[in-house]
Amino acid sequence: MSSQTSLATRLARPLVAAVALVWSVSTALVAWYVDTQIQHNFDTELVESAHRQLYPALLDAATPAPAHGVRILGEVPGSDYTEPLSLQLRDARGDLLLRSSAAPDHAFAAPLQEGFYDTRRHRIYTLHEPASGLWLQLADPLEERAQARWRTASGLIAVLLLMLPVLLWLIHWIARRELHSLRWLQAQIQQRSGDHLQPLALADLPRELHQVGQDVNQLLHRLHLALDVERALAANAAHELRTPLASVRLRLHTAIEQAEASGSGHIALAQIQPILQALHTLSHRTERLLQLSRAEAAAQQRTAVDLGQLCTTLAQEFWQQPQAQKRLDWEPPDAAVTVLGDIDTLAIALRNLIDNALTYSSGPVELAVQAQPPAIIVRDSGPGIAVADLPTVQQRHVRADAARLGYGLGLSIVGSIARQHGADFTLTSPVPGCSNGVQAMLVFPGGVSP
Repeated sequence: MSSQTSLATRLARPLVAAVALVWSVSTALVAWYVDTQIQHNFDTELVESAHRQLYPALLDAATPAPAHGVRILGEVPGSDYTEPLSLQLRDARGDLLLRSSAAPDHAFAAPLQEGFYDTRRHRIYTLHEPASGLWLQLADPLEERAQARWRTASGLIAVLLLMLPVLLWLIHWIARRELHSLRWLQAQIQQRSGDHLQPLALADLPRELHQVGQDVNQLLHRLHLALDVERALAANAAHELRTPLASVRLRLHTAIEQAEASGSGHIALAQIQPILQALHTLSHRTERLLQLSRAEAAAQQRTAVDLGQLCTTLAQEFWQQPQAQKRLDWEPPDAAVTVLGDIDTLAIALRNLIDNALTYSSGPVELAVQAQPPAIIVRDSGPGIAVADLPTVQQRHVRADAARLGYGLGLSIVGSIARQHGADFTLTSPVPGCSNGVQAMLVFPGGVSP
C-alpha cells in the first residue's frame, strides 16, 4: 500500500487547521466582547440598585440607632433585586451608619468618591447624597462575575471542540467530491496507450483541469504523430530500399559470375557503374527517409525566416554541383519577404523541390520568391505530370510515371512541412504559359515585418 496521502486529505488538513485557527481567534474575540457586555450589564445593574436603595437607606438611617452596633437595613418593599445586597451607608467622616445583612460590619476598603472601585473580592459602586452628605456604597462579588465569564467561555470552547470533528469530515468530504473530476481525468489518462491515443473528454471540467486536459491532448497528439512517423519510417524504409538493394545484389552476382567465367579475375567497368549508381540511389533515398522523419517531428521553433535569403543559401549550395551550375536560375527579390516558420524544415522542403526539378528534367530550373502573398516557386522544364495524376502525386509511394520516380517520397515531405506551417502546397503542370514542365508553389498564410 502506498504511503502517499490523497490530495483530498492534503487539502483538508491545512483547511481544517486554518479554519480552526480563525475560529479560535473568532471565539476569543467573541468571548472578549461577551465578557465586556456582561461586565457592562453587571455595572448597570449595580448602579440601578444603588439608586433604588439610596432613599430606603436614608429613611432607615433616620430611625434611632440600636444600643449596640450598626443599623441593619430592612427589606425594601417592591425590590426586584433577589441577590443578597452588600450595602453600607457612611457619613462624611467615613463612619458606618447603616449596612445590609449581607454586608460586613466594618466599612468597605473603598474611598468616599462617586464611581466604581475594585477590591480583591468586590466591585464597589459609591453614590453621594449631597443634601445629607451621606455616602452609599453597594458591592458586587467578583466571583459571581468570574463564574459568568467562565460559563460563557466554556460554552464557546465546547461548541468549538464539538464542531471541529464535524468540520474535518465535512471539508474532507467536500474536497473528495470536488476532486472527483481530477480522478475522472486520471482514469482517462490511465486508459491511454500506444494503441489508444484518442483525445481526452474535457466536458464539465474546472478551468484549471480543462487547461491540463488540453495540454495532455496536445501531448497525445504529438505522441500520435511521433508514432506515425516511426511506423511510416519503417514502412518507407522497407518499401524504398527493397529495389536498390536487390539491384545491388543482382549486379554483384552477375559481375562475379562473368569474372569466374572469363577467368580474368577483373570486373569490367561497365559492371561497376550500375552498382555505384544503385548505391547512390540507396543513399539518396535513405537521406529522404531521414528528412521525412525530421519534417514530421512535432516540435519546431518558429522564427522569422527571410525567404530570399533562404533561397540564396540553397541556390549557392546547388551551384556547387555540376548538374546545377548552369541550369538553376535564381534572382533575389528587391525587398525582403519574411514569414514565420522553422528554417531547417523549410530548407528541407525547398531542397527537395529543387533536387526533384534538377533530377527529373534536363532543362533550366527557375527559383523565385513572390511577395504577396509570400510564396516560394520552383519551375522546371521537364515532361510534366498528367493533370489526372496531380491530386495523388503528393501521396507516399505514388508516382506519376517511371520518369519521375523521385516524386514518390520527396513531395510527401514537402506536403508535411507545408501543413505544419499552415502553407498551401500546389503543383501545376504544365507551367502556366508553357506546354510542359511542373510548377511547385509554397504559399504561406502571411508575412511578418522584416
